[in-house]
Amino acid sequence: MHVYEVGIIIGGVPVITANYINPNEREVDLIHKCALLSCILNFADILISPVEYFESNKYCFIFKKDSITGSDSEENEIYAYFVSNKYKDYAKHVKPKYYPILVQILNEFKSRYDGWNFAYSSQFLGFKNRIDSILRSSTKTMEEKVEMLFY
Repeated sequence: MHVYEVGIIIGGVPVITANYINPNEREVDLIHKCALLSCILNFADILISPVEYFESNKYCFIFKKDSITGSDSEENEIYAYFVSNKYKDYAKHVKPKYYPILVQILNEFKSRYDGWNFAYSSQFLGFKNRIDSILRSSTKTMEEKVEMLFY
């Protein structure tokens, strides 16, 4: 598995995105992408709840939904997601292998930031380092993994 992107969306707004394919992605593209993901998730949540993942020909989008309390004491929907490459028997690994990763990311984010004001996403940039450490080598290509052995 190769993880392409991991993120957290609160109330339809991206608060953290770790893009391992295109780290210089423009913020406008990120907002459009997260808005589209939020719309798809809300639509799917109405039809088939809970939504766990979507597959395309090349990618798989895995989601975990929860709630978090903001600074105004109001409950907000929070999604953790990651996008990875698709491979044979991917569906068999979603629950036992990948879903626990999203649960860990969500639980750690909630324990750190429950009760915060989610309007300013820049205050959560430090959590990206925690995501990196949780995913470790899953974000690396095969070539990068081989290079790590020698350097």
